[in-house]
Amino acid sequence: MGALGQPSKAPAGDLFTSGMIAQLKRLLGSGDTADTQAPPDLRVATCAVLLEAAESDQDFPPEERETIVSLLRKEYGLSPDEVESLILETQRERARATDLWPFTNAISRAYTPEQKRALLVMVWRVIFADGRLDPYEDQLAHRLERLIGVNHSVLMEAKQLARDQLPAAT
Repeated sequence: MGALGQPSKAPAGDLFTSGMIAQLKRLLGSGDTADTQAPPDLRVATCAVLLEAAESDQDFPPEERETIVSLLRKEYGLSPDEVESLILETQRERARATDLWPFTNAISRAYTPEQKRALLVMVWRVIFADGRLDPYEDQLAHRLERLIGVNHSVLMEAKQLARDQLPAAT
């Protein structure tokens, strides 16, 4: 008899092991592709990274939002309404995600080295939009270097290109 008064059909170790394996499968998913979520649209992934850059210092001033809207309009040829729809869709996707990985992984896999550099320039432009570089923003940019698979010189080149694009001080 088992511990709960039920007949025992297998040694206790086998029950423990099979139960543990079943629990792990439930926690991790079965591995079936039907259960896994598709990677995000690359426009959503790009927007998610830009929004993360804007919010990484716990402040999202209008200058950063305006920069994101301008960059997305230029990059994807979107109307103002289409950009707002993209931002709303991205916010929903970000709320479902636990971190940036689904977005940066999609970018890492799909973007060419030139596209990754262009994305980093966009990130730095968002970061610089409010006229200051917060340590949290700088930390995010350095994390992105690893997450999207570029080397440090590409990150620094992108930072300099973004600085060069800043409006001249009057």
